[in-house]
Amino acid sequence: MAIVIGTIGPGFLDGHPENATLIPLPPQNGGAVGWGPVYLSFGSDFGDAQLRVALWNDTSRGWRIATVQVPAAGGRVGVGIQDGDSKASVGRVKASATDTGLCPVGYLIETTLKA
Repeated sequence: MAIVIGTIGPGFLDGHPENATLIPLPPQNGGAVGWGPVYLSFGSDFGDAQLRVALWNDTSRGWRIATVQVPAAGGRVGVGIQDGDSKASVGRVKASATDTGLCPVGYLIETTLKA
């Protein structure tokens, strides 16, 4: 199993694209190595987070954009990966009026080799 972990930096996207984190994804159910299903999830601590997650799909040549709620008092929150998805652009958006954009948020990519 291949696992990659990383963090989503502090600060909000609102007019600041430099606050986004670009996450290259392994090719689900393909690629030269022969990857199987790919899973992308997020978790936070010390406060709830709200993320804008945009997934680029090479097949459809377009972005799918979703708002994802990541509660501190809960488990990881998964985002569905489709065949052809090759990258995710992730950034924070305000979860509430008191959200400072500083609570830790991490991501996890999981995959296996096809049998």
